[in-house]
Amino acid sequence: MKKIILIGILFVFLFLGFAEGNQEGFNVPSISPNIKSIKVRLNTPLILSSSNIKIITIKKTPIAFKPFNYSFFKITKDQIITLENGNKITGEEFLKEINDIEKKLNDYGYSLRDKEEEIVIQRILIKREDLEMQRKLMHSITPFATFEPVQKEEPLKEFKDYNFSRKWELPLGDDNFNINIFANLEMKGREDQVLTNAYALAEARVLGRKAELIKIEADLNSARNSNNDAKLNVYILGNKEYSKNFNVSYSLKENLKYDVDWGFPITAPVGPFSITGIFGIRGGIILELNSKFDSLNCSIGVKPSIDTKAFAEVGIDYKVASAGMGGELTILKDSLELGGSLGLVLQDPIYNSFFDISAFGRNSLNALSGDLYFFVKVNYLVGSKKFKAQIYEWDGFSYEYSLFNYSLNEPVYKDKTIWLVVKDIRGITPYTARNEKINISSKRFYVEAEIGGEIFSTVIPDRNGDGIADSNWLLKIPLSSKNTKVPIKIRVIQEYSMRSLNFKNNLDILKGEGKDLDFVLDLNTNTLSGSINGQIERDYICTGDTNYFGERYHRITVKLTESAFTPAPAQSQ
Repeated sequence: MKKIILIGILFVFLFLGFAEGNQEGFNVPSISPNIKSIKVRLNTPLILSSSNIKIITIKKTPIAFKPFNYSFFKITKDQIITLENGNKITGEEFLKEINDIEKKLNDYGYSLRDKEEEIVIQRILIKREDLEMQRKLMHSITPFATFEPVQKEEPLKEFKDYNFSRKWELPLGDDNFNINIFANLEMKGREDQVLTNAYALAEARVLGRKAELIKIEADLNSARNSNNDAKLNVYILGNKEYSKNFNVSYSLKENLKYDVDWGFPITAPVGPFSITGIFGIRGGIILELNSKFDSLNCSIGVKPSIDTKAFAEVGIDYKVASAGMGGELTILKDSLELGGSLGLVLQDPIYNSFFDISAFGRNSLNALSGDLYFFVKVNYLVGSKKFKAQIYEWDGFSYEYSLFNYSLNEPVYKDKTIWLVVKDIRGITPYTARNEKINISSKRFYVEAEIGGEIFSTVIPDRNGDGIADSNWLLKIPLSSKNTKVPIKIRVIQEYSMRSLNFKNNLDILKGEGKDLDFVLDLNTNTLSGSINGQIERDYICTGDTNYFGERYHRITVKLTESAFTPAPAQSQ
């Protein structure tokens, strides 16, 4: 017996972070001096204004300007004053700056004579309804398979290639602050070749500017004829920081560490004041890489851990005032784990050979949580005042979910055929139960069938955008009489938009805790058991019980049959 094993992917994302500078409330992790530093500064400055971002300024009725004089502060014109922030200034300069600040505040209805020591004078509009809606929906976001066309006709008792494909994407946030995690795992088994492809991406957007935190590419191809090829690439902040290519037997183990600092110039208002500086993301990345490559045998393991938070280093053109950033915004804290293994176990006789398959995926996430603000603090000897511009304030997203998990042996030679028919899909609709229109536009449905460890899929467009599709999907399923019990799982994922947001959500087509149809086909008796029970050759209408926007149950009709075509009525034959 010869065993050929393809061991897939292990991804672990951990996103935290830190910031430094004139800031309040930040815990800054220590960074070892031997870690490679990667610093990226975008050249184009961002000028925040009401023309490019929705800013709410909290103005009151303007008040008449009443200047301060030297006697109010008990100072003289030529006196050298040492301020709380360490700046030295003459009495004349001090009075000039204080009156300039007072006049600006008076135009907004405020004064340094007010009793309040801390004032929120400005906010960036946060679309809380959209964020809450995302939080409600994110628990139904599910990995989906790469589209595979319906198989070509194949003779029975022939070797059947194996294909595994899973993609997972999680975009969260609004136009100003958002994150996106994307991962893809593919495994393919052939008679003389094994292949694996892995791709992972984590990116963040702050105030509309995007940072590609990490991107990992792994392509391994091991063939019986020694035409081998393996490529590993790692990108940090958009730059290729690690690359390895090999085509011979090879064992790899790496531990990579990076200190990352990404930002851009910014000018931002805080009420009547203007602050300038750098805004961005800082943190650390540790990446473990493991790979083994041999004839018809390849494996890879990737474990990145990433710490990132927002930071700002800003100032203001006054000696009597200081500017900075307060609060703390966690951009992303995530643990994503994907793994897969594929082994071709060759037996004698060859028709007894089988694929040894296992795959799993898990994710745990906390993201976009915190309280972030710019501030201007004015120190005017007899007191101080802080004016705040709220940049972000929300408790964020929390998510923990098992994406998929199964293990089985699948014969590689097939001698039976059955057909799966999927039709009449009803998903999320743009109407409530009372027929009220809501802002949802359905785009398409992804229908997937997991059969014998292999994933088959198709895309059915929603041409009317009403969350209903009646197109039939006909899938030929090659089977082996050696496995009389065939596990089948059917999943429907709907893609739709809501306001400016796009979603892919797993529809609830099963009553109870589960969402997917999960049943077993018995080839001896042609019966189904599990979430569907009964004989083949009949339609099963499956309805879930999770209420979404329309308070209407999601629904699908499925049938398994030994013939792909329905015979004509007797009178017409």
